[in-house]
Amino acid sequence: MIAGLAALAVFSSLSLNLALQCALGMRLIAAPAEGEDYPPLLQALLLFSSVLLLWIIFTYVLSPIISGALIYIFIFPLSALVFSCLEFFVLRVLLKKPIPAQSLVFCDALAGAALFVSLNLARGFIDALVLSAAFAAGVLLARLILCEVRRRSTLEKVPHYLRGSPLILISMGLLSLIFSSAAAVLYRVIN
Repeated sequence: MIAGLAALAVFSSLSLNLALQCALGMRLIAAPAEGEDYPPLLQALLLFSSVLLLWIIFTYVLSPIISGALIYIFIFPLSALVFSCLEFFVLRVLLKKPIPAQSLVFCDALAGAALFVSLNLARGFIDALVLSAAFAAGVLLARLILCEVRRRSTLEKVPHYLRGSPLILISMGLLSLIFSSAAAVLYRVIN
């Protein structure tokens, strides 16, 4: 049981970064403007809570009402709504900070992708909890790596035409390739 949950956590944290490979939110990660970016840990916590809340809504509220493929139509609009509400509550009400203008581009798509995977893989609340925590950890890891690449590119000797967005996009491609292959290997080990 614990080994299965651990394998599920590692697989989900690696597979969610496939969303980065599909170009969800590249603009915010590649070249955030001044004041647009907020801490990666806060973003990961918002992603974790929104995916878990959305899984509960889809599993226990919408599942008896709507069935079949129709439920998948509501994934991205509801994930955008829930993440926006959580972001507004945390940033504006609790922390009293302005909401970054382009912050929703990145996390809405990732929350929808994580919810889609969670709805298909989670058999119960514990599985959904592990999946959403692992998704948030995978996003946090990718964001920290990319922030470090961005920071080091300003300190080290990098060709001028590769600084900033081009280097981040190349790094994202390599990260997606590494995470995709690791997820595929782990998926074959699980089955």
